[in-house]
Amino acid sequence: MPRGLGVIRTFPDLPSLVVTKTSSERSSSEIGFEEALERLRVAGGRITRARRSLLEDLYRAAGRVTVDELAARHPDVDSATLYRVLSHFESIGLIDHVHLGHGPAGYRWVGHRSIAVVCEDCGRVVDVPAAEIRPFADRLRRHYGLRLSIGHFALTARCEDCASDHPHER
Repeated sequence: MPRGLGVIRTFPDLPSLVVTKTSSERSSSEIGFEEALERLRVAGGRITRARRSLLEDLYRAAGRVTVDELAARHPDVDSATLYRVLSHFESIGLIDHVHLGHGPAGYRWVGHRSIAVVCEDCGRVVDVPAAEIRPFADRLRRHYGLRLSIGHFALTARCEDCASDHPHER
């Protein structure tokens, strides 16, 4: 994938683009898989097959995945367990979640510093590196005394395809 382009996902009924991170694509602030397993042991005891499988999936994923995507990839894990495990992973700092406007929440490995931008018409989601947003965040801090929380909520926009349907917004 070219540098500077984010992971693209669509929802709710469209298939996702499944992308896996390579070691060179990992952020230096991300924790490693073995460290995550140790945190999991310390915070919650046993490493069940379901926990390990979900943890591996989240670790390998580039960007975020939804509960529906995880459920489709792990049909042997019931939905209550899936939500419970995700909540536990988040509480011990292994994953973050991001709200995608009117779409489903997404979960991603902690340390993945990007901001989701959702097309308000078609629901296409693009992960934009946080560094692209940083100049704006710096201006907010300097001029208005506001510190932008990057990553928890998605920004909304209109993708180029949908914008062509709204020529007054070009």
